[in-house]
Amino acid sequence: MTKLHVTSQGTIETEGTGLLQVDFASSWIGGGVLGDGLVQEEILFVINPELIVSRLFTEKLGDNECLIITGCQQYSHYSGFSDSFEWVRPYNERLSRDEWKRLQRQILAIDALHFRNWREQFSISKVTRELNKAYCGFKGQGNNEPDIATGKWGCGAFNGDPQLKAVIQLMAAAKAKRGLAYFTFEDEELKHGLEQIHSLLVTSDTTVGKLFQLLEDFCAIQDMSSTRVDLFQFIGDNVRPSRSQL
Repeated sequence: MTKLHVTSQGTIETEGTGLLQVDFASSWIGGGVLGDGLVQEEILFVINPELIVSRLFTEKLGDNECLIITGCQQYSHYSGFSDSFEWVRPYNERLSRDEWKRLQRQILAIDALHFRNWREQFSISKVTRELNKAYCGFKGQGNNEPDIATGKWGCGAFNGDPQLKAVIQLMAAAKAKRGLAYFTFEDEELKHGLEQIHSLLVTSDTTVGKLFQLLEDFCAIQDMSSTRVDLFQFIGDNVRPSRSQL
């Protein structure tokens, strides 16, 4: 596992400045930004309106595709979310520029699967799809790549399980060899749980391959259960610290 910083405070676009900022995207870039949508992706496009231009030349994302946008300028501060969203004041851009004179801001658009029923996601084929999608976005293109600012990807209207989505992103970041700054958006329970599981995975020297096998077992158990099974507890029950840590 790579390094992880988890916080329940702050936002990806503010406290994650300078990192690769994950856009919880629709497969159609921008989602409902030109209609009535106003959740994470639409807010990102509203405060960085240059992002809207990407809609002109970006097709619907495939399962093995992502979009990285470099150099967009933020124009606005905001507060709230969805119906409580409000413009607050202009944003004074202070980012430096790269050798191409682009602002050093990178936005990564990756679209999560939309589950009509929460049980649908506990299938190893669905888990694999999400792993491939996250890794496609997290995989670096060169040296000195920034760490990744992300959070509860696909866990709102798309009905993703926060624990499962967090573990998937940990695995993708580990394979990409990039650290994660994980914003839980005031979810203290997820913050503490993720910190504990990450610590256990590190001290037990758990590999991505081993964790994938655990997810296979977990999906099989969840499929047979009539209630939601706690993934963090399942991992904790099946992973032990390595002998060097005892």
